[in-house]
Amino acid sequence: MKNGFFGAVALFLITGPTLANEPYLPRNEKALQRLDANKDGRISLDEVKPRMDKRLMLADGDGDKLVTSAEIDAMLQKRLEKRRTRIMELLDGNRDGAITQVEFDRVVEDMFDKADADNNGGVDLAELRGFKRGDWRKSYVGTK
Repeated sequence: MKNGFFGAVALFLITGPTLANEPYLPRNEKALQRLDANKDGRISLDEVKPRMDKRLMLADGDGDKLVTSAEIDAMLQKRLEKRRTRIMELLDGNRDGAITQVEFDRVVEDMFDKADADNNGGVDLAELRGFKRGDWRKSYVGTK
């Protein structure tokens, strides 16, 4: 049972936002639309490059327009700490610094129940597309 629990926690961590700032191209329609400044249905280098530059420069801690490995380490550490805090805020129901199987199951069951919009005991693709994890998370954490 412990392996399943930690596997689920690992999956939760993996599916969270990325920690790195390396360049990437969008892989879904929503991300493409965010970058498509002129709304022509495609992205150009002129639309993508400023965003990539800005993303990299977020790591430039001293503002010298150079990003060192130490600055990347500092940025990643800061993001990792923020991610850890968010995970603990969500999963550690009694705030004792440890996540139990019961606490984890409670979160998973609540998320599933909220995604199951028609309350039929299953979640289909339409329900998954309509489920807003961020909105659910805010309301779930807000009830603690």
